Amino acid sequence: MKWFLILFLLLFLTGRLPAQYLPADQARELIGNAKSPIEKFRGYRSLDRYYYTTGLYDSSAMMQKKMYTLAAGLKNDSLMAAVYRAIGNRYTTKSDYNYALNANFKGLEYAKTDENKAILYANLTYLYAITGNDQVALNYLKKSEAHGEFYMSTFNRSIFYGLVYNNLNKPDSALAYLQKAADLAAKYPDPTMTSILLAQTGKAYELKGYADLAEVYYKRVLAYCKIHNLASGQIRHGNLYCDFLIKSGNYAQARNIALENLAVARKAGITEGMGAVAEILRKVYAHTLNKDSAYYYAVMQIDYKDSVTNQKRLAEFQNLTFGQQLREIDEQTKADEAAERQEQNIQYALIAVGIITFILLFLLLSRSIITNTKVIEFLGILVLLIVFEFINLLVHPFLERLTNHSQVLMLLVLVGIAALLVPLHHRAEKWATKKLVEKNKAIRLAAARRTIEKLEGGE
Repeated sequence: MKWFLILFLLLFLTGRLPAQYLPADQARELIGNAKSPIEKFRGYRSLDRYYYTTGLYDSSAMMQKKMYTLAAGLKNDSLMAAVYRAIGNRYTTKSDYNYALNANFKGLEYAKTDENKAILYANLTYLYAITGNDQVALNYLKKSEAHGEFYMSTFNRSIFYGLVYNNLNKPDSALAYLQKAADLAAKYPDPTMTSILLAQTGKAYELKGYADLAEVYYKRVLAYCKIHNLASGQIRHGNLYCDFLIKSGNYAQARNIALENLAVARKAGITEGMGAVAEILRKVYAHTLNKDSAYYYAVMQIDYKDSVTNQKRLAEFQNLTFGQQLREIDEQTKADEAAERQEQNIQYALIAVGIITFILLFLLLSRSIITNTKVIEFLGILVLLIVFEFINLLVHPFLERLTNHSQVLMLLVLVGIAALLVPLHHRAEKWATKKLVEKNKAIRLAAARRTIEKLEGGE
């Protein structure tokens, strides 16, 4: 029993390793030295995580296409769920929330295990929470919790409970869940989730009126985001800290953080982040009666709001293009599989034709076996059918292109091929039957001579 438990734990831990993310350098090394598609997928997944959390969205999209190609080729539902989860995360960090929702909903179609469902429901929770749909977020949290207790999803869900309860102005409930997540943080060292944990803990203490503790956590989360190069996190959590500083009357520090975050938002191309930071700077300079700077950032805020609309249109174009590229990868995978199946079928048909032809020739050329003509006729028909199927396999793709998938035209061509094959078969059958009759006569004559010779020798 003891050894069984040890073996079970080893298998459990081994099965969970692929869910962990590797550092970027290790991920690249794994991709280069991967011994299996699963290992390569893990490398791509880890590298993708690094790219979209650091604002390198083009590189992230490239990794996700590679992940999709591997998952589609392996026909692995768990990997497909992981791909769509990653796509949803990329859209979330870019603030493309509608596309993020669609990607996570698509991932649910492939989620067959409780763990996959739990994680995807947790992702949906976060999306609805940061967009202010707290009741919907809470419903998805309960769905996530109903699909099993895994340390990873428990970690995520505890953080999301903290986020939702903070939004609902229930900091005591939020802190209870955030402490639970903090206890699990060492087992799940995910920089993105850890940054949310720190920021929401600071927010909970702010709501409770513990300003000193709140500031400690806000400072920690900003330093943490800088260390791990979390562009989106630095802007979102930095804005929380700036709002806290403005409420506390510390406008100078709020200005410094906002200016730094503005540079990060510009570098990463997060337009909504730039607009939010510009709003903070407008408040800061309005309070300090610096009218020129306040006016400058007010105009910037308006410009970025207009820019967000244009960026949304561009993002919609890019996201639709990305979706089409995934469909093309899927279609190419199916086409490759169909071509492989066709090649195998052609090989099987050739083998069958070869075997039956060999049997026919053996029966025709054998000098000691008397064969019934009905056997020859049956084998001849069998060869005819297999040859016809073999020709059909060879010409079918060409016919589809030539006839533009017209079933009527394809049928007419195949009937024409059959019309050519039947007379050839008839001639071959006639020849084979004639040869068979001659061979059977020769065998019987030889047998008769041997019988007469034996009789004469006996007399």
